Amino acid sequence: MIKINCDIGERGPDHPVDLELMNEIHIANIACGGHAGDEESVAVFRKLARENNIQVAAHLSYPDRENFGRFSMEISHDKLHASLDEQFALMPSEKMVKFHGALYNDSCVDPALAEALTDWLRANGIDRIITPADSALARKCRDANIQVVAEAFAERRYTYTPAGDALQLVNRSKAYACIHDCDQAVEQTLNIVNNNRIEVVTESEDNTISYESVPIEADTVCIHSDSDISLELAKKLAKISKQ
Repeated sequence: MIKINCDIGERGPDHPVDLELMNEIHIANIACGGHAGDEESVAVFRKLARENNIQVAAHLSYPDRENFGRFSMEISHDKLHASLDEQFALMPSEKMVKFHGALYNDSCVDPALAEALTDWLRANGIDRIITPADSALARKCRDANIQVVAEAFAERRYTYTPAGDALQLVNRSKAYACIHDCDQAVEQTLNIVNNNRIEVVTESEDNTISYESVPIEADTVCIHSDSDISLELAKKLAKISKQ
């Protein structure tokens, strides 16, 4: 079965694509105001999740609505914790969290940030975290007995970290960062789910692109609601899951 999670509630409480996506997914990562979302949108999507028997994660980010949380911030751990407290106040009863954007990416490679986030998760009674299986955050959370829900992405390309010791998403500044063809995204997803493999992109200094098939671990596959293929992709993957 393909377990689909989706970053959602980032375009208000009544976006037609987001509302329809709630009929196709298994986990809704609901924006809590750090990068997008507000009390009204949180209430709407939590209600839809209950009605559709969908699991919910609080989707938390750097406090940076202006840049949609997609840029790293120089912020003290104390101030970051305070912002996460404010965001999580919209969904205080939830026990699963997924970080967003730059905070998600930074937590994958920065052990100090990963430890600070793990401390916050533990202090707030969070028992599940959605993050890559090989991330710094995953390692810290496992040590703290927080369950890691390993994640991969359906419509994003992967590359190596600068150290070459882990996978990371291709920066959105690259033209090939996102997959815009639905069939290609389905193919990547099936490769992840059925074969535990992913095609990793490497760009040389002369801009030559090469691909390498490498192992990947995933309990769930993410679709971004604002992807231009999100709804078509979710419907195709949901249909495959039911076969």
